[in-house]
Amino acid sequence: MGVYIVTIHIKRYVEEEWLKWMKDEHIKDIMSAGYFSDYEIFKVVIPDTISDEAIYQFHYRFKEIEDYYHYAEKAAPELQRKHSEKFLGRFKASRAILKKID
Repeated sequence: MGVYIVTIHIKRYVEEEWLKWMKDEHIKDIMSAGYFSDYEIFKVVIPDTISDEAIYQFHYRFKEIEDYYHYAEKAAPELQRKHSEKFLGRFKASRAILKKID
């Protein structure tokens, strides 16, 4: 099992619109692609060091690393393009993969 983590720094003046779009559209599109079993949304509250940006993390769980690789190849480019076009210049994103250690 693993977790695909997307960290977004979003400008505060667009935060409300962006979060609504993420919940109403983007996450639904990601989950309907079929590669992840579930997800959680987190907002970073400490540290809150960048006054004009809010920081969010999206955790998408997958069963096998191959699920992530298929997502990255088949679904991610178009989904990331849509996000980038809609919020161009108003966010920064980073991504990481966590592997569960038993």
